[in-house]
Amino acid sequence: MVSQDARTAVVDVLRPTIGALTDEVLDSVVAAVPPFREWSSGRPLLRDGVQHGLVGFLDVLERGRGGEDHDRLAARDVFFDLGRSELRAGRGIGSALAAYRAGGQAAWRAMVATGHGAGVEPAELYALTDAIFAYIGRLCAATVEGYTYEQSLGALERVDARRHLVELAIREPPASAPELAGAAADAGWRAPATVAVLAFGDERTARVASRLPADAVVARVDGTGFALVGDPDGPGRRATVVQALAGLRAGLGPTVAVADAAASARLARRALALLDLTGAAGPVCADDHRVDLLLLGDPSAARALVDAVLDGPLSLAPAAARERLIETLAVWLEYQGEVRPTARRLHVHPQTVRYRVAQLRELLGDRLQSADGRLELELALRARRLSR
Repeated sequence: MVSQDARTAVVDVLRPTIGALTDEVLDSVVAAVPPFREWSSGRPLLRDGVQHGLVGFLDVLERGRGGEDHDRLAARDVFFDLGRSELRAGRGIGSALAAYRAGGQAAWRAMVATGHGAGVEPAELYALTDAIFAYIGRLCAATVEGYTYEQSLGALERVDARRHLVELAIREPPASAPELAGAAADAGWRAPATVAVLAFGDERTARVASRLPADAVVARVDGTGFALVGDPDGPGRRATVVQALAGLRAGLGPTVAVADAAASARLARRALALLDLTGAAGPVCADDHRVDLLLLGDPSAARALVDAVLDGPLSLAPAAARERLIETLAVWLEYQGEVRPTARRLHVHPQTVRYRVAQLRELLGDRLQSADGRLELELALRARRLSR
């Protein structure tokens, strides 16, 4: 261990040479790490950093273990900010750490040479080896921390930019084309010609994003997750997306132009609601359930249709028979009035079907006779099933 007197003696010898020492270390760093020739704003700023590091080391050496702020790294912000600037400049952190190691070695050689010239005992100089390289380790740690901090800020900025893009894309009334273009640029998203919007509920955003193509933009807006999936009708792309989302509770809207993403989002929400109503496994594609989504678009009108053409007229039948009549009506309409297929599906005698249809004709009046009436009944049956 180096005595405090020896530390003071070494510092007294080295401080007057700090300018020459800085230049010598700087030359060694630039020679060992060529990228540093172009570092930041140029050589003057780099020289300031080297000098800050050397002065900081002498301060630590002078304070010794007895100094009350021994653990505080002098000019730490300089090296923290260097890490941040390396990321902002698009460089990795490896060059900075290599420069610290090269600088530490050069500083050590220069200190030994200066100390010998001033008559400092070799043992005292060599004992400083651990101190200087421990100090270099602290410089590296500060720079790594700055680099990581800048990465986290960048990640948050990207998340915010993507959320803003999704908010604009699904907003009603739709955002203007310049607004969308600006948000896409901020999010680093190259807008495709067409998109389909995916809506999901409680699934984690990261889990959904990991299953979608890399160019999809995923964010949560007002508690619901959304994803902008570009070029969904590309060769095999939709099938790939649906397969990747198997088991997830999500609704996929139709393919639209980017400017019409709000319309796709609206139908994606309804598809998600349909999934919640039916309890089926997801995802649900809006294009495969247009009639159901139409009914979900106006629940009050759908409920009024059920009351007017189905529940109201059938309320005259005994309660025990009502559900059997509704079941028979649904299958009979599916088979376009064919009795025998209806009987086979219901596992009853054909005569039973004829009897029930006769009851239905009596209760429903002319609706069974006209195309419009049968259409109303089919829609009412779908709406009733959805509401239940």
